Amino acid sequence: MTDDRTTGTERPELSAERGVAQYQRLASLLRHRIAKGEYPLGMLLPPITQLAADLGVAVVSVRQAYELLSKEGLIRSQRGIGTHVAALPAATGELELAINDPFAAPEALAFEVLEVRRRTGVPQELLGPGDRSDGEYVCVRKLHTYSGEPFCYAEIYVLAPVFDALPKDTARKKKLLAAVLDELGSRSKRVRQRMTVMPADFPLCDMLKIPFAAPVAKMSRRLLDGKGSVLYAGVTWYRGDRYVSEIDIPVSALKTAPAITEPQRQAVSERKQG
Repeated sequence: MTDDRTTGTERPELSAERGVAQYQRLASLLRHRIAKGEYPLGMLLPPITQLAADLGVAVVSVRQAYELLSKEGLIRSQRGIGTHVAALPAATGELELAINDPFAAPEALAFEVLEVRRRTGVPQELLGPGDRSDGEYVCVRKLHTYSGEPFCYAEIYVLAPVFDALPKDTARKKKLLAAVLDELGSRSKRVRQRMTVMPADFPLCDMLKIPFAAPVAKMSRRLLDGKGSVLYAGVTWYRGDRYVSEIDIPVSALKTAPAITEPQRQAVSERKQG
């Protein structure tokens, strides 16, 4: 058996970032390398003391990073053999499903409700041309975790009568978009969404446990009725190293509704006017 142990003197930037422990930044770096194939399945990782010297970090930070990745199932340590890459990050499996399917609920998916605020309105940045935000809304701030690791932060606005009609503790048990869709039935007519990639600011870094300015995918989504009234509006930020989006669209849908994949000229014009 050949020795695929990694070596080198590369010292990536692991300087202190507000709210993010060094071992978490190191675990993120190693997780990224595993996901990208730089550390393929079966590779023998360096001993803790060697990696600490190579990266210029404390031995305890490497030990804690290895322990974290071991709990995630990404690496496995065996006495007398060493530490090997044992699996790929969850973004290639159930986590991808949890991100893309509002009704998916893998066992490892959990929600932490940070705030529920009543008598509020939908922020202007979440409204599109012609959208109507009538009445009062309930704002829910949530943190989504997978196997205990935060991967998504969400700020969601639900029309108060719709929110009050949901079962108790819905926000703590499932995705609000799925719950709202179930509650509204045929009242909801269309969904508008927009995704952008941006660097994370300090509050996002604190919540998602990522380095400052790391890439995040920002998804804005609005659920409208037939008159253009906003029933649900939300914005979610996904960790860039966890976000995967894939859509299966019939060719017939592309012919009848090309705006599914490409913005149309009229929509661009409307945005300029707004």
